[in-house]
Amino acid sequence: MSGAVRRVTAPSSPSTSDSSSSDDLSRHSSGGGGDTNGNAAKKHPSQPQHYTNPPQSNSNGQPDDNNKLSNNSGGLFSTRGRSVLCMSLSLAIHLGGYELSRAAVMALFTSDVLGFGHGGQGGLSALPMAVGCVSPFSVALLWFYAKTLDSGGPSYALRTHTLICAGTQIVSGWILGAFDQYLHMDATQASLAGWPFSKVKAWSQSLLFLLFMFQNGYVLLLYNQHWAFISSVLTPGEGARFFAPIAGLGSIVSTLTAGFVSVLVDRFGLIGLLHMAGASYIVSALLADVAFGIAIIGGFEPRGKADKHGENAMTISATKSKGAYTPMNRPTQVASSTMPCYKKGNIFEQAYALFQRVPVLGALFLEVIVSQCLSSLVNFIYLYKLKSAITDDAMRAGWSGYFYAWINGVSGVFQFFAIPILLKHCEAHRLWIFMPALMLCCTIFTFATFRSSGLFGTSASFFAMKTMEYSLRGTANEMLYVSLDYESRYLGKKVISLIAGKFGKSAMAVALSLVMVAYGDRSDIIWYLLATATVFTLLWLISAVRLHSLIEASK
Repeated sequence: MSGAVRRVTAPSSPSTSDSSSSDDLSRHSSGGGGDTNGNAAKKHPSQPQHYTNPPQSNSNGQPDDNNKLSNNSGGLFSTRGRSVLCMSLSLAIHLGGYELSRAAVMALFTSDVLGFGHGGQGGLSALPMAVGCVSPFSVALLWFYAKTLDSGGPSYALRTHTLICAGTQIVSGWILGAFDQYLHMDATQASLAGWPFSKVKAWSQSLLFLLFMFQNGYVLLLYNQHWAFISSVLTPGEGARFFAPIAGLGSIVSTLTAGFVSVLVDRFGLIGLLHMAGASYIVSALLADVAFGIAIIGGFEPRGKADKHGENAMTISATKSKGAYTPMNRPTQVASSTMPCYKKGNIFEQAYALFQRVPVLGALFLEVIVSQCLSSLVNFIYLYKLKSAITDDAMRAGWSGYFYAWINGVSGVFQFFAIPILLKHCEAHRLWIFMPALMLCCTIFTFATFRSSGLFGTSASFFAMKTMEYSLRGTANEMLYVSLDYESRYLGKKVISLIAGKFGKSAMAVALSLVMVAYGDRSDIIWYLLATATVFTLLWLISAVRLHSLIEASK
């Protein structure tokens, strides 16, 4: 079947890593195939790229050490190694900035001064509504992303969206700081200040509402753009070896950043966290540009748009330079009449055609919707208990920072130690069954002990969910996407992360809004929420079994 998932297993040695599934390495190296002189072959515009040729060989018939990522002599100092390292650092700094932004936005959103809080559990009534609005915002964001990707390719799209995110954090922090200063003035000072807004808190609430949507809509977009580049440069065999450590690097930075949130809040305040988050995004954009620059020099830059030389829109660009890969033979040809043209129609028509061609993506789309419904529910349960237990904004931000530091720390242990060992003994797609099975144990435990446990006990399900999202799910996703073609990695990934993910969260948010309006005052509301979480965990397990079966059938 065209677009089927290729079998990906963890290599047992560096030599295995270089030889297993080496077709992706050639796909990443040139403008889509051709003869041994690097001349691009003419192909149908909608044809997916599946290459079966090995990495470029030297005169002795061995892979060229200049581009061999996992060799003993080159390693991270090879062309591709340096490119992947720069993008991995960019991803890690982006995640660190997100930890700062998340802690600040959530504390300010539920704040009694600038946000929607009014003591006790105040602020949570507006939270499901904000989460529900993330989905339509993500649709608009996906349309904008598609335009930038078509306009300038992955490098331009990542730079543009990262800098937009950075600017929004910095400008929003400056405005909220001015609002906070005004709200702490007395009546005489306020009249002398001559503010044009008579209801400053209403304006700050509106800004925080928009900032919450913006932050939650952009985090997955930027995260997946980093991973799309990494999975385009690495082969499936190399991915089995390096994806977990790369994700672990992000967990280390996130853990350290989240652990210092309380210290940073004491010194710079919640507004200062937004400014530092914006600065982190700028550094991330610079490192990503360096990674793409190395890829251009090395001849393996991912491209999604025909360049000025008229090369295919679905290819990886070829740059004739020292160390660039040269394809050894042509890609497997697919009859053009059987392939849809993905450049026709809007992005939703393109995504539908892609899901028809690659059924695994359709099953993943459904699995993500169900899992994100559950994620939104356990997140709300966590925030419900957190707001009722800790009413002070700064203390709540600090506690949340420590909580996420533990999540990131445990995720790092998984990424550096557990996952590499696990992938040596079983195939990556087994993780799709393991995650909901583990979550089912956690939700049952939380449901059985919530009356006698405190904040930590009630947050167990959320802790498990976020830990898996940061470690197991990330690895399982990338091991799946790396075995697919360019269109699946760039278009399919964005549609699934931004549409399926946000739709699941938004659907649950709407339901939670209705439930809180009708039954929010009931003392046993937590019991019903935890029971619902258990049901959705079972649904997640069912959808994961279907996805697992399709991956097995696609081998």
